[in-house]
Amino acid sequence: MKSSEQVPAEIGVIDRSAAILEVLQDSPMTAAEVCRRLGYSKSTTYRLLTDLRAHKFIVRDSSGLLRLGPFPGRRNIATTNSVLDHLRTMTGESVQMWVRVGEDRVCVRNVEADHELRVSRGVGAVLPLVDGGSAALALCGPGNPAEFYATKQARVAGTASASVAFTVDAIVFALCVSYPLTREPDNVAGAYRSLLSRAAVELRALLDGSEELEVLRDIARLALGARKQAGE
Repeated sequence: MKSSEQVPAEIGVIDRSAAILEVLQDSPMTAAEVCRRLGYSKSTTYRLLTDLRAHKFIVRDSSGLLRLGPFPGRRNIATTNSVLDHLRTMTGESVQMWVRVGEDRVCVRNVEADHELRVSRGVGAVLPLVDGGSAALALCGPGNPAEFYATKQARVAGTASASVAFTVDAIVFALCVSYPLTREPDNVAGAYRSLLSRAAVELRALLDGSEELEVLRDIARLALGARKQAGE
């Protein structure tokens, strides 16, 4: 009888923990926001959040928001899109991931800003590195997330971008924030350097050995193949 009485309590903890993970999958939020969203008491919520953080099911980012973590043994649970979505939230601008293939760069991930006036590139876009831009500079560098690049009107008048690069399995990626010059921060490096660098480090960890890395390779390969066919 004693053991059967304990079962509902255990199920309750699992249900509540799953609910927390589900709401954080929608968007990062503070502990207080989790309390309000789910209607749990503060003591219950904070206890569950502490346990989930201890096991790396959730993490607290530099802005104090809770978001999904790497999960034990399943680093690919948090996807590249979730990292890019968070970066868009923090910057308010469009975010792209580019991969270098020879002397070209291919956009393999894109999340667009909510502004009516925004700068974006669709997944599968192919651009020669010689055309310039901060992503091109980053892809031609050492592939170190600590190296920061920013350009103005390098490709399109009235636009600017900031980028860092990272390397996974000999593939060089660039993580790029693109925006109109009318919204350029007074201090571009101060606004974007640390956000981009931290996101790049997280993306590198997520992609290392993951199935998603193969998906991004396929996107680049198919985009280049389509461009070649169009040119024939």
